[in-house]
Amino acid sequence: MAAGLVPRELRQSRWGWGDLGKLAPRELMDGTTSQELEWARSLPAARQENFLRSRSLVRQWLARWLGCKPMAVPLTAPPGQAPHLGEEWGTVSWSHSGQRLLLGWSPQAVGVDLERANRPLAAQALLQRFFPLQEQQQLSCLSASELQGAVLRSWVAKEALIKQRRSSISLELGHWWMESKQPRAMHLPTGVWWPVQVHCLSFGAEQWFLGWSGDNSPSLEYLDCS
Repeated sequence: MAAGLVPRELRQSRWGWGDLGKLAPRELMDGTTSQELEWARSLPAARQENFLRSRSLVRQWLARWLGCKPMAVPLTAPPGQAPHLGEEWGTVSWSHSGQRLLLGWSPQAVGVDLERANRPLAAQALLQRFFPLQEQQQLSCLSASELQGAVLRSWVAKEALIKQRRSSISLELGHWWMESKQPRAMHLPTGVWWPVQVHCLSFGAEQWFLGWSGDNSPSLEYLDCS
């Protein structure tokens, strides 16, 4: 464990969100590793900058929470894989949508997810294809607009749960039943209830659903690059 780092068991879970785009080019280069630059070059050009921005910002924000320098944060986050920290550094999860980035950290396993509350989606088709029968019956009485919000909230909760479990949405999405208006979901193959919370956040004219899976969600922080 790095010198001066507060022991993991004494630290509280944290989560925050901010703007993915507010980062100067020099800060971007200074906040990423040579391995991340190599990974970025393997991505389509449209994804490279956001890939590097997200890693650089995550390091900055984690460094503030954990009391170290950004490049001392032992983050490993290849494209398309769950991020990992070094031993005794806890667990990190993040999600980005558009230019917003949501970051969660906990001494225990954690997963977070972020989606615009007005994101267009074919709610009825998603419900029938990916949601278990229990949830289809639970949501059958909703109007079209109510169903849109309920399906998106459930999706955000399940993404956060699956990230906490370090699994894949393609493998697990249909294995979860989100109980209506309750902060929990059942993992159907095991019958175990997992706590998960979805918050609605208004930010100017924007509305967002933010999912947290882990221990009780802490107060949400606004994070910037200053």
